[in-house]
Amino acid sequence: MNKYRNLKNGEKAKELNSPMNLIIKTKCPTKWIIEDLETGQRYRANGNTEVGKMFDIIYNKK
Repeated sequence: MNKYRNLKNGEKAKELNSPMNLIIKTKCPTKWIIEDLETGQRYRANGNTEVGKMFDIIYNKK
């Protein structure tokens, strides 16, 4: 049975059975922002290459 997540805009997103990697290759990491469409949390790349320290929280919408 498929599981779905409810997004802030009312859409549903299918949940996978296992995690996957999302990779962005860029020469200018600080121009990138990612947003979690389920929670509204936004993160901005900071140029750090250490996994777990690559993004800073810039907006936490509750």
